[in-house]
Amino acid sequence: PGVVAYAFVFPACIFASLIAGARSGYIAALSCQLLIWYFVIPEQRSFRISTPDAIGIAVATASLALTVWAVSSFRATSLRLQDEKERHVELLSLALREVDHRTRNNFQIAASLLLSRAAAASDSRLRDELQQAASRLQSLAAAYSNLALSSADLSTVLLHEHLREICDRVREGMLPAGVSLSFDAEPIQLPAQSAVAIALIVNECLTNAAKHAFPDGVGAVAVWLRPDGGDVLVTIEDDGEGRKMSGDGGTGSKLIDMMARSLKASFLVSSGATTDRGTRCELRVPLDRQG
Repeated sequence: PGVVAYAFVFPACIFASLIAGARSGYIAALSCQLLIWYFVIPEQRSFRISTPDAIGIAVATASLALTVWAVSSFRATSLRLQDEKERHVELLSLALREVDHRTRNNFQIAASLLLSRAAAASDSRLRDELQQAASRLQSLAAAYSNLALSSADLSTVLLHEHLREICDRVREGMLPAGVSLSFDAEPIQLPAQSAVAIALIVNECLTNAAKHAFPDGVGAVAVWLRPDGGDVLVTIEDDGEGRKMSGDGGTGSKLIDMMARSLKASFLVSSGATTDRGTRCELRVPLDRQG
């Protein structure tokens, strides 16, 4: 009977030590030993005990105490390591946020310098190139602004918020007063590197529309973002006069091709689908190839 009782005593002491620590384990061990002494060891329902039984219960108690010490030591070590891990993760998170903040500020400073040089440039082509370069840097800075808002591990970006910010900037700073820009999106979260590449492509398309599509300063541009099966589909369409994509292309076209290849995505340019004029750019990004 004593052996059967100890089959329950050891699990009880181990469980108490794991859940509440050494004190709880020792209390459980002492309580179980007293119950076994009173109800199991002859004479039952009495604290009278023979010398052999006394030696046996003393050895069992020592064994239980050793078990409680080992389990509680393991528990304390595990809690300490978990606490150190959480502090380490918090420290790395703060450091990464600080790096992101400084990087974003550096991009913004560089963009401001380019815009300042563009304002002072007398050559219109040079001015346009400097403004485009500044716009690209601002797109990168926007990615860092949205990085911390999207996830605890700082590895993903809320793409719809990121593109909305780019559209707002283009609407306020590049489009003529007579040209409207609408943005319609479903919530999508992507790895930061993929979101930055998509944002650069959208920025280039909007910049091209602002520069070439509306010589009379009147029209509309629309941007859509939505999941499509296993892909992310981004569409930029204007109702301007349209444009032809040359085979070699300029810096913007080369940047778009490079970003599309990095995303393993397809990028198509065609005539506008909602009107009989204009340009439609469609970027299809496979989700299973991101990250």
